Amino acid sequence: MIRPDMNALLGLLLAGAIACAPASGATPSTATAYLRLFDTNRDGRVSLAEYSAWLMRGFDRLDRNHDGILETEELPPGHHSGALITRRQRQADIARVFHRQDTNHDGYLDARELAAPPR
Repeated sequence: MIRPDMNALLGLLLAGAIACAPASGATPSTATAYLRLFDTNRDGRVSLAEYSAWLMRGFDRLDRNHDGILETEELPPGHHSGALITRRQRQADIARVFHRQDTNHDGYLDARELAAPPR
């Protein structure tokens, strides 16, 4: 199976975050506001579980037939790599990005780490 390249993955992560934006349509304008979107337990930091849950919402919205696989016709325009993306692959890719973003290696993302461009 062909795996999507990292640029395609990062684009899908961003598309997932945008797809899960608040109903008001407002885009967070600060790192702290962005953190609040992910930080469901309000402890001021984002765990892998919180990060993954938020970004998987985007996967679930794209997976229109709810089979756990994103087929080409379900992907946003410009993300048609020809490869299928499974739920398990997506979760693993999200975890890899999370761990690269966690620059202080404490197992959480603070506002600065979360708002930094994906590594």
